[in-house]
Amino acid sequence: MREYMTEKKFVKVFRIAKIIQLCVLLVLEVLFFIILFCNPTLSKELYSNSTLMFLCACTWILMLCILIFMLYDFFQLRLFAEESHALNRAAFLDNLTGIPNRHGLDVVFQTYDSPESLANVGCFMVTISNLKEINETLGHQAGDTLIQHFCSIFEEAGDSFGVVGRNGGNEYVLVINDCSDSRMEQFIKVLEGQLEEYNKDYIKAPISIQYAYVLNAEEHADAFTQLLTATYNKLHA
Repeated sequence: MREYMTEKKFVKVFRIAKIIQLCVLLVLEVLFFIILFCNPTLSKELYSNSTLMFLCACTWILMLCILIFMLYDFFQLRLFAEESHALNRAAFLDNLTGIPNRHGLDVVFQTYDSPESLANVGCFMVTISNLKEINETLGHQAGDTLIQHFCSIFEEAGDSFGVVGRNGGNEYVLVINDCSDSRMEQFIKVLEGQLEEYNKDYIKAPISIQYAYVLNAEEHADAFTQLLTATYNKLHA
């Protein structure tokens, strides 16, 4: 993540430098022609002096080349930014579901770097309890589709509450700031409601879940890893 921020800073600084160069070049071009056309004597001397005319022509060609190369730099900068975004997306987002993977979640976890920042955080962990059954009866492709559908629902339900992610395998996490029992229960109600609607349309491959959550107002963990472990243990107890 730190490398990603460094790359973004580099792109921003490089783009600003190129914009300044472009502005300076355009200003020089405009000033050149203003001076030339506002000074008839200089203009007449320029056209009558082949050496001076040649030097000016070389200068114009050079400035035109600089402009072309600057435009090419802008094009390459755009490609670099797009490739950098794609690489970081691949690094921090789960390939199958598109939600943050464990690396992406680690970035979120690292923001809770003190007991004070964790004071009112809630951690929700969920698994698809019938995933193994779907894999065995309908195949792994059907299982992957089930995971994708669930994560789409999970993200939609959890987006307004906090940060969702795939913790790895068949474990999915939601982190909520300023969380209480009522807020967590509100999220669970939304999630279960959307799953109920989904299962009406997918009777042969419904989604069943098992979940648990821990509020740090009750757990009093000093690090997010402790809160995550407590949630994991509660889920698999």
